Amino acid sequence: MQAVILAAGLGTRLRSVIGDEIPKVMTRYNNKPLLQYTIEILKKYGVKDIVMVVHHKKEQIMDFFKDGKSLGLNINYVFQENPKGGTADAVRYAKGKINGDKFLLVYGDNIFERSSIGKILEMKSNHDGIIAVKKMEDVSKYGVVEVNGDRIIGIVEKPEVAVSNLVLAGLFILPNEILGFIEKIRPSKRNEYELTDAIQLLIKNNYNLGYIQIDGFWIDPRNAKELELARQFIDENYDG
Repeated sequence: MQAVILAAGLGTRLRSVIGDEIPKVMTRYNNKPLLQYTIEILKKYGVKDIVMVVHHKKEQIMDFFKDGKSLGLNINYVFQENPKGGTADAVRYAKGKINGDKFLLVYGDNIFERSSIGKILEMKSNHDGIIAVKKMEDVSKYGVVEVNGDRIIGIVEKPEVAVSNLVLAGLFILPNEILGFIEKIRPSKRNEYELTDAIQLLIKNNYNLGYIQIDGFWIDPRNAKELELARQFIDENYDG
């Protein structure tokens, strides 16, 4: 299966901690960029064809990983013109590189246990798409998922009223058809093209979307405290 990694973000929330000289995905943990851990996990589970969406300081990412051959991978890059365009906009730029009827989408700045990717890949044939979710007490800063049984029945980005305590955890297996639905959505109140809006169109069109619940570690570091939690997790669970 092919993977699309979103690595174009400006990392504005962490700028006071990591500065503006490196992309958030290239933040060093044990002297290794965060993105390298993600790519190594993908390779472990047999995902070797990668499309990387880049923008901010893209040369650092491209110079480090190059075409992926030295890692036994095939890496292609696409440039998101507006890094504030939203997650759906980022996926749209990968359209010309995506092949196959499904693809694995990974938020490149999220940190999770290795097994999370293994679990989502195991379920890829059971549904039209699979979304990783995580239980959170405060869901106001995340995309929130509503489920019924083993299916997702609704999804909304940063809702004013939460429909559940399950949030998007940065891992998706999506049908290729979502690329067409992305073309139909309009900017949100934040003036971004939200992936959640495109996924909601999949649901409205009767696509069977399942989910896996991440019980272990997952974090999208947004401040110094969360960054330290991420470092501690990597120190304890990953080789340098």
